[in-house]
Amino acid sequence: MSQKISITVPSSQGEQTFYFGRKAVLICTSAIFSVPLLISGAIYLHYDGQQKLSASEQHASEQAHDAQKLIETLIVEKDNMEFMYDEQIETNHSLAQALTEKEGTIQLLGKRVFDVESVLGLADEELVNDETSLEERIDAAAIDSAVRATMFRLIPNDSPMAYQRISSSYGSRINPITGKRHTHTGIDLTCKRGEDILAPADGVIETVRPSKKGFGNFLTMRHSFGFMSSYAHLQKFKVRSGQFVSKGDVIASCGNSGNSTGPHLHYEVRFLGRSLNPQYLMDWTPENFNYVFEKEKKVKWGPLVQLIDNVVRLQINLTNVPYTNSSIETVSSDETKAKATLATN
Repeated sequence: MSQKISITVPSSQGEQTFYFGRKAVLICTSAIFSVPLLISGAIYLHYDGQQKLSASEQHASEQAHDAQKLIETLIVEKDNMEFMYDEQIETNHSLAQALTEKEGTIQLLGKRVFDVESVLGLADEELVNDETSLEERIDAAAIDSAVRATMFRLIPNDSPMAYQRISSSYGSRINPITGKRHTHTGIDLTCKRGEDILAPADGVIETVRPSKKGFGNFLTMRHSFGFMSSYAHLQKFKVRSGQFVSKGDVIASCGNSGNSTGPHLHYEVRFLGRSLNPQYLMDWTPENFNYVFEKEKKVKWGPLVQLIDNVVRLQINLTNVPYTNSSIETVSSDETKAKATLATN
């Protein structure tokens, strides 16, 4: 058996025969079938590489886009932080200015408190430089001022009317009607007929007595803490018995009723029934607060001032502390509770 393969190819010159060995034929055949496979593999590898490259490029593009968005976000946040920082700087500057103004106000307030303390007789040079005690100083000045205001509101003071002159003072004198010496328990103030008479303190009208004899038209008024004032020789009454009046209210008009030599007001002030010198109370003002304490010895002013101070402090505490229903237990309230319990049972 021949080991060669012959291939005859016709031509113009006749037939030509080519002889190939079996191995050569196998090699050629393998090459013929391998080339397409190699080409297909190359094409596949090229396409796959292109696909992977495209996916990689897309992924890189997406990453770049995300990075760009992140950069833009960071830029916006940076701008916001810079804006907030600028605002904070401006706020701090405003607060610093406000603090400086407040410090100036506190210093001015301290000086004004010292002025008030000087008027009230509470000034202490050592406290002026002690800023921590300013609140306590204000409280003390407020309480002392409130005590004084309360006293001038509730205790007769100042003149009850615009008088012309004092025709007769408090004390021993010769009665212009009887000609006899006696103790004059009030003060006589000359006036124009019809001149308004004002309440020297808050109080309640006790007596309204018309008369043509003695004191003539006569009025008495009860004040706090045992004080009383009376008014004689009036022309007209402007109030009625039992009426509550405030300091400065018109209560009557000056006249010449009863035993009188001319239009005038006989004005008295009493404490627990004992007559006081009205002149001392008329001259008592906030500017000379201690004057009446030094002049009028029939009143124990110390305990009275302490009592008013306690009342004022209680009012201030009630103002500063929220209301709580702290009702006072009494016998009647206990009985009411007992009855309510029985009723429910």
